[in-house]
Order: sequence, then structure tokens, then C-alpha cells
Amino acid sequence: MAELKTKRQQQAAQIFKQQQKQYEKAHLHELDNYLEDLYEEDVAKKVRATGMISQLFRSTENFETLLSHQTLLQTMSRILREDMKRSIDLCINVISIFFAISNFSQFHGLIMDNQFHGLIMHNQVGASVVDFLGPIMDNKSSRRWHQPVHGSAESFRRLNRDGAITGEKQDRLLYICFYMLLNLAEDVNIERKMKKKNIAVFLVKMLERSNVELLILSTTFLKKLSIYRENKDKMGECGIVEKLCKFVPVHNDVLLMSVLRLLHNLSFDQSQREEMVKHGLITKSVELISAPRFQPVVLGLLYHVSIEDKCKNMFTYTDCIPRMYEMLTRAQDLRNTPELIALAVNLTQNTRNAEVMCEGDRFDRLIRRAFQTCDELAFKVVRNLSQQDSLNVKRRFGTYIEQMVMLLKAPDITAELFVEVLGTLANLFIPEFDFLGLVRMHTLLQFLATYAQPGAVDDDILLEVVMFVGVLCNEGTAPLLVESGLVNTLFVLMGEKKEDDEFVLQIAFSFNKFMMFEETRSALLHNTQVVFYLVDLLQDKNKEVRRVADQCLDVIMDTDEEWAVRIRNLKFESFNQEWLDAVSGHDDGHDGMMYGEDDEVDYGDGNYTIGGQRVVADFDEFAEQAGAYDDGGMSGNGGHGQEGDYDEEEQMKGYAIKSARRDPVTFVATRPSPQRRPPADAQESPHH
Repeated sequence: MAELKTKRQQQAAQIFKQQQKQYEKAHLHELDNYLEDLYEEDVAKKVRATGMISQLFRSTENFETLLSHQTLLQTMSRILREDMKRSIDLCINVISIFFAISNFSQFHGLIMDNQFHGLIMHNQVGASVVDFLGPIMDNKSSRRWHQPVHGSAESFRRLNRDGAITGEKQDRLLYICFYMLLNLAEDVNIERKMKKKNIAVFLVKMLERSNVELLILSTTFLKKLSIYRENKDKMGECGIVEKLCKFVPVHNDVLLMSVLRLLHNLSFDQSQREEMVKHGLITKSVELISAPRFQPVVLGLLYHVSIEDKCKNMFTYTDCIPRMYEMLTRAQDLRNTPELIALAVNLTQNTRNAEVMCEGDRFDRLIRRAFQTCDELAFKVVRNLSQQDSLNVKRRFGTYIEQMVMLLKAPDITAELFVEVLGTLANLFIPEFDFLGLVRMHTLLQFLATYAQPGAVDDDILLEVVMFVGVLCNEGTAPLLVESGLVNTLFVLMGEKKEDDEFVLQIAFSFNKFMMFEETRSALLHNTQVVFYLVDLLQDKNKEVRRVADQCLDVIMDTDEEWAVRIRNLKFESFNQEWLDAVSGHDDGHDGMMYGEDDEVDYGDGNYTIGGQRVVADFDEFAEQAGAYDDGGMSGNGGHGQEGDYDEEEQMKGYAIKSARRDPVTFVATRPSPQRRPPADAQESPHH
């Protein structure tokens, strides 16, 4: 920013020098004579007078005398208001005066509110400037230079020369106008008034011009305005991204930096990011990623674009991944390059980008660098690579798993690094890897058991422990898991973290793994009430939790017939709890089918009654009723065989279900009430 400000000041000084060459040297003691010339009808005299006064304002030594003059500022604003369309030189001279004053914040009050005559800058000077910009930016005053000309070659050349001079003066006037407004925009209230005058629209139109100094000033001003949503939306309506993309890249480094910073501000908006992708900004920006001067702002811009999942794939077909990889391996401290690590974390979430990152020896060099520096930021990228579904990527970690376990058990490891390393291990389910040998060699389960206790560590570490235990569970490690107490610990943890969807989901997934092996399944079913928890989770608001819980119950039902009957009953009770409460008479009043807890069930003679009310007719009576329908012209078979027949096998199944619901009274009595109620705004958690 300091560089841009210095550049603008140098450009303004150059413009003043160009103006100064047009007139002789001005003297302060002739100020009254210059003011008298302003009342002449001759425009040339007014131009000369305003030029001399403007020259006086270029020296700060004259400010005290000039600003204390009774009518000077009021006269200048009147001249601008009345004669601005008569001469572009007159406008340049007058606005140069106000511009010179605007360079000093302490004098902004004199411009905005002239204490001598109550002059309001916004209503007079400011409005005049902004209103005057419209026809200039439409080039209405110079359109005649572009019309066909008939005459000699000399006339044509003279006309072109005059047109070029006029265009140069327009650029000079616009530069001074916008520079003065930029100075005044230090006050947010004044900036808000400029917004009402559509200052953003005028500035976007400036991007169509070719004057480098004017482009630098316009993009700087637009960057300041773009932090407000109203201005940003107006810029989007004017198609600002398309106009800016043509300057990426551009040979002028100052202009390119200003354009990139403006694009970075606009990239916070999703619609503007889509426009940037549409106009090929990803490829253009990647070309600048290796330039040290533009690197931070380009990385920040690409990071914002990479937030969109649909845009991550587009980076695969550029040189971004290889260049980013080289920067990661060369960086001494990734904390000094937050934009780089943020972009790397975003891009490695995409499967194709992760595969490109692992091509050749890149993966080995990257993970060795991570081990060498013990940098948790580097392990964030490694962790992202480990969570890809591709087994080819996961298998690349096989030779480094033991080294990660050793790093995990290092006494001087930081909490941040511990989380990243443990999270990486929790993603590495490799079927052919010898987890049993790893567990025995490093007493890994006992180590994890010390961290799995509720309240022993922070939740982010505890969650990774739960996930890693699920990865470690296989046929060989199942007995060791039971011995370590982790099976019961995870069940206790389920109750402790019942309000946290992510914990519940990952613990349920670990239970799903436990149910696949005899030792861990037996420990859960006989020593805990896990079935009731899982049935309770079938009513959870999170569909992933419901899905994993249902999978666990399916595994139990497939492996244990006795539990299969109980789980069917529990599911029935869970999904029909309201109806069961109604028919069991939990309410005090009994109407219709309602009955009390002390009412007995009479099964005699096929006329089943509860509390003295008949609720089931016997089959003979039902058959007689069916025969009555035959008299109405219907077939006695009713499409189901002979009159009075019924499916005996289905009847026996029905009795079996009733008996199963009645017999294990003591079992049902031990069922705990639902202990987990997810929060009202529970979000769907990702499946492990």
C-alpha cells in the first residue's frame, strides 16, 4: 500500500509539472488580480487565472494565506459549477486546487463544509465533479474525432493530434477527480454519499481506458470500496471481473499488484469467484504463483477459488499442484506462508489432486520432510492425503505407519502434532497391513486406552482415538481389544458424548467393526447394553447415525438368532411406542381399547378380552362372517382357499411373536430410557 501511495503521489506531481509549464510563475501578492480575472467573460482569462491560483496551492507555504481568504474557495466552487463544460483546462485547474487541499486530512472539513459561507462540498463541489464524469467517460466530448474526415492528409493528422491531446487531458482530469475523491473517502460518511452517486459504476468504466496511472488509481479506489457489500454487488452488475481479467498478467507490476488485490477482495463473494473461473483466472494466476512479489496475494486468491468443490478439479489440469508441492518442500517454516498451506489443504481434499501430489517420489519427499520438521501444518496435508478413498494412495503410507506410531509416542510431541499424526493413522485402513504385529510391538492398545478415558484429553484427540481403535480392530486384534478394556471404554464414552453427533457416529462405526468378530461382539453383547443404545439411535435426527446403527443391528441379527428375535421386538417397540403407550393404559382414563396395568387378559373360548372388553374375535366367528358375505354374491373361497381356512404357518409365526414379546419380561424391564437426545440443530456428520 505504501508503494502504491508513493506511486500515485509521483504521478500527481508529474501532472502538476505539466500544468505548470503552461503558465508563467505565479505570485501570492497578485492573488486579488487572479480573482478579478475570474469575473471576465473571456474563458481564456479564466483558464489562466485558475491555473495561476492552482500553482499557488502547490506550495504548502501559501496554504495559510490562501485558506484564510474570504471568498477564494467559494469562488472556485462557483466557477466549477457554472463553467465546467466550457473548458476542460478550466476544470483541471479548479479541481487541482481542491485536490491539493484534500491531500491533508485536517483540511477536509474546509472542503466539505466551508465555514465562511456554509458551502457543502457534497451538494456543490462533489456533485459537480461526479456529475461531470459521466460525459467524459462516455467520450462524448471527443466522439467527433472518431467520425470520418474528408480533406487533406495534413488535416487528418492535425485532427488526430488534437484528438490525442483531448484524450490525454480527459485522463488527466479524471485522475485528479478520482484522486481527490479517494482522499475524501477516508471519512465513511462521505464515502457513503459517493456510493449514492454511483461512484463504483464510474470507476468500473475507467477500466476500459488505457492510461496506466488512471488504471492504477481506479483499481486502488475500487479495492477500498469493495469491502462493502453494496459496492461489491454494484461492481458485479457492471461486469468488473471480466474487465479485470484482461490485466492478468500485465507488464506493469504496480498495476498488476493493484488488480490482483482487487480480485482478492472480490473473491470473497461466491458469484464473483464463479465469474473468475469462467474467465480463466485460475490458469492465469497459476502462471504468477512463482513470482515472489505476487505470491502471497495470488495464493490467497487461488485459496478462495479452491473453496468451491466444483473448482478443485480444475487445478488438476494446471501446473498449480507441482508448483505448490515445490513451495511446500522448500519452505523453512510453513507458519510464514499461511496462504500456501491453506491452498494445499483445500486442494488435497480432492482425490485427483491427491493422486497428482503422490505421483513419482513426491509423496515420499513430502512425508519425509514432515517427519524431519515435525511441522503440524505439513502433517495437515499428509492427513488429507490419507483420507482419500483410493487404496493406491493409502498403501503409500504402509512403510511409514510404524514411524508415525513412534512419533505419536514421543514424549516431546505437541498437542497439535499429536492430533494430526493420530488423525492420519485413523484414516489408514489397509486390509493387508499387519496391525496385529504393530499393536504387539508398540503396546499400542494400552497406549490408546490411557487417552480414551472421558475427560483425560481434549475432544479432538479423543475423537481420533475412537477412530483409530476402529481401524485397528480385526480378527487378530479383537482379543487384545477386549483385554485392554477399550471395548467397555467406548461403550461408556457413548453415554458421555451422547450429545455430540460426531462422537456418536464414530463410536457406532467402531461398534460395527467390533460386531464382525466373535471376541469383541461377545464382550459388547454380554457386558453392556449396546443393543438398546443402537435401537435408540434408530430414532436419531442424523441419517448417518441411523444408517450405521442399523448396520450394527443387522450384523448382530445375522450372527445371533436369539438376539435377532429380541432386536425385532425392540425395533417394534421403538417405532410404535405411542401406540403401545395407548393400548397399555398409561393414561388414567380408559376409552374404547384402553385398559389398565392391572387388567388381565382372558384368552378363553377364542373371545379375547382385556379389562372386560372383547378385542379379538375367534376364527370360527370370522369364518361365519365371511360366509355371510357369500350370500351377497361373493365367492365362498374369497380367493384364499376353502371357507374358514387360514394359513397355519403364518398363525404360528404370529403366536411366536406374541410369545416372544411376553416371555422375556425381566429382559425388557432392564432397558434404559433413551439417554441421548441430539440437539435441535444437529447436523449430518460425515461417515468415517
